[in-house]
Amino acid sequence: MRMGSYAIDCIIDKIDNQKLEELLRKQNDFYLDTTEELEKLSESINHKPADINMFLKGSSFASINMKTMMDSSASHLAEMLVQGTTMGITDMIKSQSEYPTTLADLKKLTNNIVACE
Repeated sequence: MRMGSYAIDCIIDKIDNQKLEELLRKQNDFYLDTTEELEKLSESINHKPADINMFLKGSSFASINMKTMMDSSASHLAEMLVQGTTMGITDMIKSQSEYPTTLADLKKLTNNIVACE
């Protein structure tokens, strides 16, 4: 969720298509709300979630800027976002399989994330 929100923050000012921008703002609101829910759940089980790796953050920022310098059309930006969302869905499903949980709230939340993506 944090990485998706970070990517949206990096790309939102490059968008000149109002409908795409509105969609991304809604998606970012979902990411921020879900992150808050995950943080509350983590706190309730005495778990401290890791922040985004600085290397990943930096390389993502550079990659987004390089790709948008070459093509900042709405269709290209949308393609980039779909690729990122697809990676997020894949990672979530993989994590659900690798780290099964008995926490009903966590299962519900992760299933909701996949469904909303």
